[in-house]
Amino acid sequence: MARREAKALVREYCNKILIESITLSFDFLPLPNPPLELPDFPARPPSDVSKIIQQALGISSIDTAGFLFRLEQVIEKDEPNFVKRHIDRETEREKWLSKNFELIAEQILILQIKDWFYSALDEDSPDTDRWYLAVSIFIGLILKGSKITEAQCFPLFSSIIVAKQPDEPTMKQISGPYHISWSGDKGDTFTEEVAHPSGVLAANSILDITELYELNHETVLPYWLERLSIGEHISNILNIPMRIQNLIFDINQKNSEKLVMATILLFPHHPKESKEILFEICNSEQVSLRRFLATNLSRIGSEDREFSEKILAELLNDEDSDTRVISTTYLGTLARVESHSFILLAKKIFQNEDSRMIQRLIESGIRHYFSMNPDDNEGLIPIAWVSCNSESKSKLSNMLIELAKINQHSFLKICSKVLDLSPESYDELFNRINLRNKDISSLIRNNQ
Repeated sequence: MARREAKALVREYCNKILIESITLSFDFLPLPNPPLELPDFPARPPSDVSKIIQQALGISSIDTAGFLFRLEQVIEKDEPNFVKRHIDRETEREKWLSKNFELIAEQILILQIKDWFYSALDEDSPDTDRWYLAVSIFIGLILKGSKITEAQCFPLFSSIIVAKQPDEPTMKQISGPYHISWSGDKGDTFTEEVAHPSGVLAANSILDITELYELNHETVLPYWLERLSIGEHISNILNIPMRIQNLIFDINQKNSEKLVMATILLFPHHPKESKEILFEICNSEQVSLRRFLATNLSRIGSEDREFSEKILAELLNDEDSDTRVISTTYLGTLARVESHSFILLAKKIFQNEDSRMIQRLIESGIRHYFSMNPDDNEGLIPIAWVSCNSESKSKLSNMLIELAKINQHSFLKICSKVLDLSPESYDELFNRINLRNKDISSLIRNNQ
C-alpha cells in the first residue's frame, strides 16, 4: 500500500503543476505558433484554458505506462546511494519518493513535455496539438522558475530554436583545439546550428513572455540569457544584448550578477553593445552590480585591455569602499601585462591614502611589479612603504629582504629613497629588517 501511495502522490503533484503551468501561460496569450506544421493541416491555437487542461490531463491519465517509465528514469538518475545500499531498498525508496515528491514530479512533467515536443518537432509529421500542450506547460514552468527547470528545460528551448526534435545536436561539432584530432586548420572549430525561422519566432515569443514576467518575479531567464550570450548567431537573432539591457537594472541582486556575466560573454561578438551595457553598470546606482563588475575586470581585460583600464579607472574612484578594493585586485594583472598603466594607477592609490586599497595593492600587484622591475626605476616601492599600514609593511619588508639577497644595489637605492621621503619610515624599515635578517640590516647602516 505504501508503495502505491508514494507513486500516487507524485502523480497527483504532476497533475497539479501541469494545471498551474498551463493556467499561468494563458495569462500571456497568444501562445507561440509551432515551428513546424503541414500546409494542409494548419495549426489551430487554443483559446480556452479549461479545454487544453482537460486535454493534457486526459492524455496523462491514460498514459500510466509512460508515467511509470518516466518515474523509473528519474529514480535511476537521482536515487541517492544510501537508498541503493539500504537493506530494505523498496521501503527506503518509498520514503525518499514521499519526501521529494515535488522535485520528482517536476522532472517527470519535463520528460512528458519533452515527448510532446518530440512529436511536435517531427519534420515529417509535426503534431501541432502536442505543440500547444507542450509549449503551454513549458512556458508556465519557466515562469514559475526552479533549478530543475533552469537546467532541464534549456535543451528543450534550444531544440525549439532550430526546430529539431529534443536530443538532436543543436551544435555542429567539429574538431577543435581541445581535441587531439585538431589539425589547426581554420575549419576545425565549433559552429552553431543555423536557427529555423519559425523556431526563432517561437523562441523570441517565449523570451518576450518570460522577460515581461521577470520584472516582478524570479524566473530562469537570467540563467538562460547567460547561456544564450555565448553564440554569435543565436545571441543576434534572439536580441540577447537588448534583453540584457532591459533587465539588468530592474531585477534582484542574485540574478543581476548572471546578467553581468552574460554581458561579458557577449563581448567577442557584440563588443559595442557589451561596452555600452558595462559602462551603464559602472555608472549605475546598484552597488552589487558595480562590485560584480569589479570582480570580473580580468575577464573583460582578456577581451579588451584598453576598455578594462577605462572601467578600472572609474571603479577605483567608486563611492563604495568594497568596490574600490575589489577593483584594486586587477592591478595585479596590469603589473604583469601593462607596467606603465600599473605604475600610474598605483601612485594614485598611494596618494589617496585608502588603507584597504593600499593593502590590496601590496598583496595583489606590488609583488608582480617587483619581480619584473627589481630596480624600481619609477620609485614606486619607497612610496608604497611610506603609505602602507603595519600588516602591509610586514609583507613588503619580506620582499625587500628577498631583493637584497639577489640585488644589493637596488635594495640600497630603495632604502635611500625611503629615507628621503620619511626618516621615521626609514627607521621602521631598518627595525623590521633587523628583526628578520641582521646581515641585511647591516648593509643599511653601512650605506648611511
